[in-house]
Amino acid sequence: MNMIKVMKYQIIKPMDIDWDTFGDILHELQRETRTALNKTIQLTWEYSGFSAEYNKIHGVYPTSKKVLDYSSLHGYAYDRLKSECRKLNTANLSQSIKRASDKWKVDLKELLRGNKSIPSFRKDMPIDVVSIALKINKQYNENILEIRLLSKEYRQQLERKKCSFNVLIHSGEKSKQNILDRLRIGEYKLGVSQILYHKKKWFINITYQFESEVKPLDPNSIMGIDLGISNAVYMAFNQGLYRYKIAGGEIEQFRKQIERRRRDLLVQSKYAGEGRSGHGTKTKIAPIEVLSERAKNFKDTINHKYARYVVDMAVKHHCGTIQMEDLTGIREQNTFLANWPYFDLQEKITYKALEVGINVIKINPEYTSQRCNLCGHIEKENRLNQADFKCLACGLKTNADFNAARNIATLDIENIIIMSKTKH
Repeated sequence: MNMIKVMKYQIIKPMDIDWDTFGDILHELQRETRTALNKTIQLTWEYSGFSAEYNKIHGVYPTSKKVLDYSSLHGYAYDRLKSECRKLNTANLSQSIKRASDKWKVDLKELLRGNKSIPSFRKDMPIDVVSIALKINKQYNENILEIRLLSKEYRQQLERKKCSFNVLIHSGEKSKQNILDRLRIGEYKLGVSQILYHKKKWFINITYQFESEVKPLDPNSIMGIDLGISNAVYMAFNQGLYRYKIAGGEIEQFRKQIERRRRDLLVQSKYAGEGRSGHGTKTKIAPIEVLSERAKNFKDTINHKYARYVVDMAVKHHCGTIQMEDLTGIREQNTFLANWPYFDLQEKITYKALEVGINVIKINPEYTSQRCNLCGHIEKENRLNQADFKCLACGLKTNADFNAARNIATLDIENIIIMSKTKH
C-alpha cells in the first residue's frame, strides 16, 4: 500500500546568505504564490463563464484544445501567469497553479449550487516546492536542504549564481531524522513540499511516500466492541491485552445541551410575540426544527468519525472479524443508548469494515458485563458499578467496559455463555 505523509521541520538558518535577506526573499515569493493562486481562480472562473456561453451558442461545451489551443486549463493559466509571476521557480509556479485548479474542481459543484463562495487565498499562503526542486544533504551530521526557489530572472536580479538556497533544518527527534535519512538514500520518495511562515519562524513541510507492508487480516483475530455510558465505545481483542476507548462525554454533553435548548425554545414559544405567534404553529416550532437538524448533523458526523477510528484500530491489529452487541430491545434496557443513534453507528462500522474485508458479527450481549473474561465465572455481583469489575471467583480486578469488550471479542461467546449457565 502506498502511504503519503507529511513531516514538519524548522528552518534554522540559510547557509549562504544572511537571514534578513533570505527572509525578505521568502516573503516576496510568498506574495507571488498568493498572486498565482488567486489569478488561477480568476482565470478558471472566467473560462467557466465562457464555457457556459459557448454551450448556449453551439450546444456543446468547448474543449480547451479546440477553442483555446491548449491541452488543459492548467496550461492556459500557466501561459498567462508566467509573465506576471516572474520570481517563482517555474516548476514551483506550475505546482501552485495546479493547487488552485484542483481546489476549483473540488469546489465546483457547491459553487454552482450557491453553497460556497469563490475560493480566495490569504497572504500567508505556503510556497510550493516540487520534488525536483528539493534535495536533502548531510554535512558534519547536520541536515542541509538545497531548495530551488528562484526563477532565472530573479536569480540574476539578486546577483546570485544559483536559483537554489542551502538551509540548515532542525531534524528533532530520531523518528524525524530517520525520515530524512530514508529520503536521502531513496528508500522514501519525495512529494510536493511547502515552505510556511508561522509565529515569526520559517518551516518546511516535507511530503514523502513509501510502500507500507500490509499484513493480511486474520479472521480468528477478533475485536470486541462494547457500547456504554462513560465510554461510548470500548474496544478489546481476543488476542492480546490491547484496548482503545472513545469517551462518552462528547455525546453526553451535546445531548444535554440540545435537550436544554429544546426546553427553552418550547417555553419561549408560549410567550412569543407577534413575530413568532402571528404565523401559527409552523412559525413557533421553526427554531426547534433547526435545532433538530443541527442535532441530526452532529450525530451523523460523530458516528462517521467514531466508525472510522474503530475500523482503523481493527486493521492496525489485523483483525478479520469485529463482534458487536445486538442492540434489539435497547430502548427498554438503556435510556442513554436509546437517546443516541447507536444502530446508525453500528451500520457505519459495518460498511466501513466490509470495505476493507472485515467480517462483522452481532452477538447477544446478555451476561457479557457479568462474565469474567479470565475464568468465565458469571455473577451479577461481579459488576461492582458502572466502571469497575471484580470477579468473585478468581479475584480479577479490571475496568468493567474492558471486561465486557473482551467477552464480546471471544470466539463463539454466545454458546460459551449458554453452556456455562446450563452447568449452573
